[in-house]
Amino acid sequence: MAYIEGYPGEKIKSVTAKHLGFIVIVTIMMVGLMTYFSEDWRVELPSILTVITIILAIIGFVSFKVNPAGWKRIFRHSGLEQELEYDRMIADSLAELDDSHFIFHDVTFELFHIENLVISPRGIFVIGKIAHSEDLHVKNKVLFAGEDPLGKTTGDIWRVCHLVNIVINKGFKTEVMPRPILISPGSQTPSVTEYDGITILPLRKLNETVERQNGQDIKEELVHSFAYYIKKRYP
Repeated sequence: MAYIEGYPGEKIKSVTAKHLGFIVIVTIMMVGLMTYFSEDWRVELPSILTVITIILAIIGFVSFKVNPAGWKRIFRHSGLEQELEYDRMIADSLAELDDSHFIFHDVTFELFHIENLVISPRGIFVIGKIAHSEDLHVKNKVLFAGEDPLGKTTGDIWRVCHLVNIVINKGFKTEVMPRPILISPGSQTPSVTEYDGITILPLRKLNETVERQNGQDIKEELVHSFAYYIKKRYP
């Protein structure tokens, strides 16, 4: 059985509560400090509110980047449950891989959220999902699921791959480009199977693809070292 760290959805409540608590504390502190040190807070109120709004916007942006499911839970609860169901299907499938695989779910990697990261002797895989069940097609070089553009999904997964490659290159002096995979849990046979170097698979083919990956063998020492690094550095 694969080594598994985390599970989709298990940290949403606690992380969201911490972020909201932090935002409340920062808001109270900022209001208190700025009104205390202002000569006439009534006159300076517009400036105070502007500064506080900018700071809270930055904090909110960072919070959304590292905990997108938490914000979806607040503003789009119904859609989140379907996405979590897809995430759990992917996680349960990956759990069937053998013990040469290290699997991380819901990793915050340098302000990027990674749904699934698989580290194995046959390569590193960044695995996301297509939450829409509509047919896939490419229009004007952009991947669509029905009428929904997936540019952000495809862009984010490639950005994570490049970032992982940079971290491995700097920390372990090795060039390893992760393989990006998008799973379409709502489709048995996706109408698009490859887009911009990203492999698009139905869930039933995920483990087979990971196990049969060729051409990028990684030394066992690096597999264990990088997995340990992820566990300690990005809990």
